[in-house]
Amino acid sequence: MKKHDIVFISSVTLLFFACQQKVDIEKDKEAIKAVIQQEVNAFVAKDMDKLASFYIQDELNTRLQETCALEHPIYSGWNVVKSFLENLMKEPETGYTNLKNSKEDFIIKINGDCAWVINKDVWSWEVNGQPSEGTGIQTTFMEKINGSWKISMMSCFYRDQSAAVSKDTISAK
Repeated sequence: MKKHDIVFISSVTLLFFACQQKVDIEKDKEAIKAVIQQEVNAFVAKDMDKLASFYIQDELNTRLQETCALEHPIYSGWNVVKSFLENLMKEPETGYTNLKNSKEDFIIKINGDCAWVINKDVWSWEVNGQPSEGTGIQTTFMEKINGSWKISMMSCFYRDQSAAVSKDTISAK
């Protein structure tokens, strides 16, 4: 092999690797956090169209949601998850005012176009002028599709300070 061939091949190889898109993990983590916060903001605003835009809408989308009765139904498939979210939005007004949510203490693992996220889910509100707060843990699996992070699975667990133990029930819907 001639010297100029080696130089050419080396140059092409270096150019190939230099042109590879660099992954900015911190930028992706911030984008993931934003999607998770915007998803709940759309839920609080009862904007189903906006809320749906954060989800992968396929038959594998899944939601595991602890209920007020401390049951743990599994909603499987986008149409079922969407119906669950729509029903939550239709529930009668609770008398809660000043409803707020924040996501805190993120743990995020990104592997290519997939990520899993664990975070604290903090809700605050007032009832008859008295402040109250509830805290839970949220786990979210996400996929990057066409450059945007989307939710493929979410689970939410909340603990009422007065509840001793949650029921060990799992049901699929």
